Amino acid sequence: MKLILKIVLIAGGISGCLAKDNLAIKERIESSPQYKEGKFVNKKEMPDFEFSISEMYQGLKGIYFTEQPGSIPKELLPIKKVTYDNFYIDNKEAFHYTRLGHSSIMFQLEGKVWLTDPVFEDFITPYEWIGWKRFHPVPLDLDSVGQIEGIIISHDHYDHLEEEAIIRLKDKVNYFIVPLGVGKRLVEWGVPKEKIRSLDWWESTKIGDVELISTPSQHFSGRTLFDRASTLWSSWVVRANGKSLFFSGDSGYFDGFKRIGEKYGPFDITFMENGQYNERFEYIHMFPEQTIQAHKDLKGKLLVPIHNGTFKISFHPWNEPMERISTLAKKEKTNVLIPKMGEVIDILSPPIKLEEWWKK
Repeated sequence: MKLILKIVLIAGGISGCLAKDNLAIKERIESSPQYKEGKFVNKKEMPDFEFSISEMYQGLKGIYFTEQPGSIPKELLPIKKVTYDNFYIDNKEAFHYTRLGHSSIMFQLEGKVWLTDPVFEDFITPYEWIGWKRFHPVPLDLDSVGQIEGIIISHDHYDHLEEEAIIRLKDKVNYFIVPLGVGKRLVEWGVPKEKIRSLDWWESTKIGDVELISTPSQHFSGRTLFDRASTLWSSWVVRANGKSLFFSGDSGYFDGFKRIGEKYGPFDITFMENGQYNERFEYIHMFPEQTIQAHKDLKGKLLVPIHNGTFKISFHPWNEPMERISTLAKKEKTNVLIPKMGEVIDILSPPIKLEEWWKK
């Protein structure tokens, strides 16, 4: 009888703690300046962008069931294989990165390894029959992965927050740095709440010598038609001891980039969205010309275009984002690097020129 009573009391205590945590999260979300009338909103109104069921159907029909020559490469793209051991350098001054595909980046800063938006599955939709398979294998040997200091998440979309990747990595990760509301999703997938740091726009957290700041982006969130904008979306500033980077996540072009640049620039490197654009998505994704301008607004030194070369989510030829932005960069005298997936780049001493692999 005493044992049963003890179990009941423990279960009640756990339930009470969870209820208290959920209430605290709910209150924090509802008090956010970005939260209005039951959902998160952008600073700039987007009256022409509303994903109704009809809009969703038209979008999916256009992307997945309409022929678009060149939108998928005819063969697997070239990659450079990378393991944790040949990426990690036992040197606190090391500052380098590699692209793993789409918006997944692994970088080392202050002697620690970090990941952004890790997505490693072949499909980025809930059902394989809806989407197209990734264009290339994941260059990182996931079994080789050692300790990860932190995973930075930009927003809750299938192509940026993958359940399987979180489950595979969660025991090797010290911290998860996420926009407000996304932490609840991670807890559902088994991440201890003590590992999660949830930030609103302009809030910051410090992990060791590394400061991470949640900054605005112009986008939306949600995994279904019924949870749209229930969690926040963010871009991220990461800096430590004179080194700094900017990770855009997903965003349409807006004046927020200039404000971020004025407040936190210049940046050694900006990882900027450049791909999956079209007129239907003009508020939430940038065209290459806008990516260049956003990089300038941020006072970036080196621009690395991301969100391209891995999945088909729009109508343009698969290699168009790389071709357009490299051509524009020459005209605009902007330093742009487009490495192969898995190619390791030293941010403090980047190569002057790389192979234009997307042309082959």
